[in-house]
Amino acid sequence: MSKLQSKIMGGLVGASAGDAMGAATELRTIEQIKRDFDGWVTTFIAPPQDTFGRCNAAGMVTDDFTQGKFIIEAVLDNSGEVSDDALRNAFRRWMDYPFYPNFTGPTTRAAMQRIFNDTRPSLQGDAEAGEPKQDVVLVNNGNASATNGAAMKAWSASFLSLETPEELIAKTYEIARFTHDNVISVSGACAISSAVNAALSDGVSLEDVIALAIKGADQGYSHAERNGAMVMAGPSVARRIELAAQIGRKHAHWETAVSELADLVGSGLHASEAVPAVFGILACCGNQPEHAIWAAVNMGNDTDTVATMVGSIVGSLHGIEALPSHYLPVINKANEFDLQELAARILQVYNLDDSSKNFIPTTLL
Repeated sequence: MSKLQSKIMGGLVGASAGDAMGAATELRTIEQIKRDFDGWVTTFIAPPQDTFGRCNAAGMVTDDFTQGKFIIEAVLDNSGEVSDDALRNAFRRWMDYPFYPNFTGPTTRAAMQRIFNDTRPSLQGDAEAGEPKQDVVLVNNGNASATNGAAMKAWSASFLSLETPEELIAKTYEIARFTHDNVISVSGACAISSAVNAALSDGVSLEDVIALAIKGADQGYSHAERNGAMVMAGPSVARRIELAAQIGRKHAHWETAVSELADLVGSGLHASEAVPAVFGILACCGNQPEHAIWAAVNMGNDTDTVATMVGSIVGSLHGIEALPSHYLPVINKANEFDLQELAARILQVYNLDDSSKNFIPTTLL
């Protein structure tokens, strides 16, 4: 297996394993996780009946990985071109997914209603929490749409042969705006895609990945604003990544880091929580891929989303060999996936090899 193939496989397996493992702990606090599971969750277990993932068996993924996988497959079917038609095809597949109502977040649900006239209810509620519905159009959409649903699938953009930072930001925006066309969500998505993209390159350090994520968050915000994305009031994703990384670096072990990160940064639905939390974890233990995934799984709140993003980055940075060997067969069997075949398609469609792969030039570090 080539180094690039190992990194692509690592990203796919890390993202899917984090998602599947985090589905069991989602919504709980750290204290509830340790109480309800008799300690930290460090393996695949079936989600309890009081979570969104209660329909899943152990090892099954949620929307966090599935949407990204469907996007990659639709783009590959479209000769590698990201287009509105390809994204429509990806999300039509998502809407046909058996557990769609369980996993569709509020902003994505609103997009599916708008684009496909889908009226099915979602267990995760509406973007607008107040009832009855407002009869007026609120400025900035009431600041309710700056969620992490764009960032959770942004890792997919990083596997689509994007050779310059400018192209990466543009393609990430195309994927993000389909469901989350606002500046904060796009900023979070570009932080994640920039991090995964950098991690896929050879000779890039963990600190380089974090630095490029911050740069990507700033560039994503500016790109989205220039292209007419809705402005949202809320914290800067980039500045909060800097804060989270400072917190993460203070801790020698993820078990203490997650408590402070949960208290000061958060790991909830808003993009300015979940995305910075990723980089707080990476700053603490990003060179220990399994520990980083465990940290995300046990941080509480939106654990499957944070763990998907963390897994995509550490898997891409360190390669499939750095992840536990049982992750791949468990994921493939539980979900009827063939992640090896997907990785081979990515390499084949884009005619990539180790000598041609350097998405983020080192001169930009």
